[in-house]
Amino acid sequence: MHKSPLIDTKLEELAKKKTQVDAQIAALDARRHLSLKKDKDRIKWLLGNLVFDRLNADPVLENIVRRDLPERLTQRDHDRGLWQILFPEQ
Repeated sequence: MHKSPLIDTKLEELAKKKTQVDAQIAALDARRHLSLKKDKDRIKWLLGNLVFDRLNADPVLENIVRRDLPERLTQRDHDRGLWQILFPEQ
């Protein structure tokens, strides 16, 4: 079976457009993902600042941090003295 050159040309044009659209979709999806990550990072930073600012004034919050934070600290965090910065009396 022989295809007409016009059909072959049209198929090539459409395949090229599809490739371009797929690339645009991927770029927009990556941009959306980056934006969501930045928003989540900002929320984490704001929450961290809130907890840090209120830590000494709220005994319940302090107990939660003293109980749960050690399991999140790495050896490097311990070596840098982060726990002592938060709780200098220990």
